[in-house]
Amino acid sequence: MKRITLGALDYGLAFGVDRALRDLAENGRLSALGALVATELWPREFRPLQEVAEKVGQQTLFGITLAFSGDRVIPVSSRMQEIYGGRMFTREKLNRRAFFRLLPDELLMDEAVAQLARYSVLMQRPPDFVAVREGLLTRTSLARIVFKAVERADFEKPPLVISPLQPGLKTLRLARLAKTYGLQVLPSSEPLPPTADSEELQQLLLNHFDGMSDRSFVASIPGKSDDRLMREEPRKKIAVRECQYDVLKSDRFFQTLDRKNIFLR
Repeated sequence: MKRITLGALDYGLAFGVDRALRDLAENGRLSALGALVATELWPREFRPLQEVAEKVGQQTLFGITLAFSGDRVIPVSSRMQEIYGGRMFTREKLNRRAFFRLLPDELLMDEAVAQLARYSVLMQRPPDFVAVREGLLTRTSLARIVFKAVERADFEKPPLVISPLQPGLKTLRLARLAKTYGLQVLPSSEPLPPTADSEELQQLLLNHFDGMSDRSFVASIPGKSDDRLMREEPRKKIAVRECQYDVLKSDRFFQTLDRKNIFLR
């Protein structure tokens, strides 16, 4: 029997997404749920998530998705707010600065520490795992900043680290770096297929988990449409979200897992 960590990493993005993720987690359809604490919705949406976490116990991992870039997120640390106002870096800018070894290390460290603290204080629990938005953990310089921030947080139980990479040389390097900080890395596998057709997704999932290593992290983006999503995301992506939500909550999905001798971590 193989264990798969099926997770979603964008809680706090929109009410429709948050409701869908809470429903799936409460009913055992997700095994990991990551919160974006740098969104304007987080101060309102943490309490319902906290209630779900208390209800399901250790059945599901609840963690944080650190955000240093992208839209719909705003700085948490006072220094980042002072310098950049209500905007984060673009992914391209951070990648470019990382390539030339010009990252603002102290600024990013402050932001990571602030986001970790915001999660822990409001959720009244440490994160079970840490992920980084937009795959930026692939940058060794930024990964080192994140690991140092986790070390500074001094959690009683170190969180897992979700790798944005599939098993391979780069993931091994990331795991070795994480180990020097006492952290363990979960490698990622292929995310759920981005189709808006429920029947097609059910068929694709029959073979989707084949060849994945034990405990692999599989990303998903389930959600339900709402006014915010309609304003901020393409209709095609919203349709994919709704398709994944419908499939994951179905009995047929669990029948597929049983057939393939897989259970959700």
